[in-house]
Amino acid sequence: MRIARSAQLYLDQGNVHQCWRCHNKEAYLEDVEIKKLYLKCVREALSEKISGGNVGIAAYCVMDNHHHQIVSYKNGSGWYSNFMRQAHGLFGARYNKTHGRSGKVAEGRPRTSLIQDDLYLMRAHFYVEANPIRARKIDPSKLKYYKFSSYRFYAHGIVDKYSLELTIPDWYLKLGNTPEERQ
Repeated sequence: MRIARSAQLYLDQGNVHQCWRCHNKEAYLEDVEIKKLYLKCVREALSEKISGGNVGIAAYCVMDNHHHQIVSYKNGSGWYSNFMRQAHGLFGARYNKTHGRSGKVAEGRPRTSLIQDDLYLMRAHFYVEANPIRARKIDPSKLKYYKFSSYRFYAHGIVDKYSLELTIPDWYLKLGNTPEERQ
């Protein structure tokens, strides 16, 4: 039985490890331009109008057939639900239009694991950013150059249009007084 997300995310604020996979495990996100399209849809859904400033992305990684995010929300999980509905709705419609197709892009609804404490938040963050290594898509020494992960920002201070949208977690800020110390 499908449980409403508002019942799953019962806290007024929290952090969620979100993951969704492409329909039939297809590599819909393999193309660089499609990865950019997905991240553009996420940025649009983070707008004040949709998320009301109540949703933030702390970490992300876009793979060829799935995507991970660490998302924070406040003032109720309804903001988080609105954000997800908008981001995924925009992406699905635009992907289908671009490819002259219809139907599902994602396989079911995203998995959303509520993160209970700071240690789990930090571990989930590392898990998300290490996805290209675990998938053997990239050598660990080259992860710095993988443009579709927040790792570039946190580990190397590389700022791009995607990292500008990040909500920096408290545990990361406690690592040092300057970006260089934290990196």
